[in-house]
Amino acid sequence: MAAVRLRSALSAALSWPLHHLKTVLHWILVVAALGYIAWQMPDMVRAVREAGDPLSHMRPGWLGLAVLLAVAALMLYGELHRRMLVIGGARVPARTVQAITFAENAIANTVPVVGGAGALAYSIARLRSRGVDAALASWSVFLPGALSTIVLLVGAVFIVGSAGWMPMWLALLVAAAITVGTMGFWSVLTHASVLHRILLGLVHLWRRVPGVCHDCRHSWASDPEATANRLTERIDILHPTPLQWLVLTVTALASWAGDFLALHSCAEALGLDARWTTLALGFLVVQLSIALQVLPGGAGLAETGLLGVLLAAGAPLAPAAATVLVYRLITWLGLSVAGWVVYAAQIHLTPPHWHRHRTADGQRDLPPGTVPST
Repeated sequence: MAAVRLRSALSAALSWPLHHLKTVLHWILVVAALGYIAWQMPDMVRAVREAGDPLSHMRPGWLGLAVLLAVAALMLYGELHRRMLVIGGARVPARTVQAITFAENAIANTVPVVGGAGALAYSIARLRSRGVDAALASWSVFLPGALSTIVLLVGAVFIVGSAGWMPMWLALLVAAAITVGTMGFWSVLTHASVLHRILLGLVHLWRRVPGVCHDCRHSWASDPEATANRLTERIDILHPTPLQWLVLTVTALASWAGDFLALHSCAEALGLDARWTTLALGFLVVQLSIALQVLPGGAGLAETGLLGVLLAAGAPLAPAAATVLVYRLITWLGLSVAGWVVYAAQIHLTPPHWHRHRTADGQRDLPPGTVPST
């Protein structure tokens, strides 16, 4: 009996640090990310001082509109996630999906090297903690990102054509090729046999990843073929209808439009007279800089690229620099800080990740109070 009590005491003593370790690591991440933002602030402040006169004559109405448009653009991207979840049969509250989206954006824009992958992993883990199965959680995170990228590529072709860098007939041809090619790739990817082979390979790979739950590893190792079949069947029902594809595409387009209009509103707020095609090309440069992930959020490259496009188009230096500064303060630093505030709140205000295993009847254990996805 004494030995049992001793083992219980040791187990309790060890469980406390393990229980709180995740929270401590979360707070370390928050502090590190905010520290990175603080490290970038002196350059921004110096740019504010150098901008001088345009900032002193800034029109607050246009500035407020820019903030609203930037927030709306991110919320529309979150709505894209939510609609994918609805298509898969999961009813996750809109406020939960938006909180995940804001935190995901902050992680991707401020965490060096692994920010993009870490943001995706965070979103999937949060959705799973809300009772969404692994296949749908992953699908609802990856597919909106892929769709948004395709929409931006097609939009970029039209922008390049409108700017005169490419004949419009060629722009239409390239846009059609991207659209048809994407549809063909989607058809091949979601074909049952192809999808099964891909998932079988991923199952074999995933079960060798360190840190995977022992019970899950054993289940996958015992019958990876059945696991791949189960995932294939689950994903096979996640096919949006043509109308749903249209709604998803329009939502993705509206999200990009909101972000671009935020840049346009910043230009108006600071008295920068620039053609929409010039601003659109600068916007594409910013998005390319972010996608390269040389530094989180495209820091440095995005500002230099956008300013270079504006100056090359003949914009005066002072209002151009001020526009770049204000736009990046809103869409990068501002939204990142907001996202980290949400992330910090999520540490305490949401339930911990509930790891689920299959029961004897093939169902999954779910955290209390969640709605199972179908």
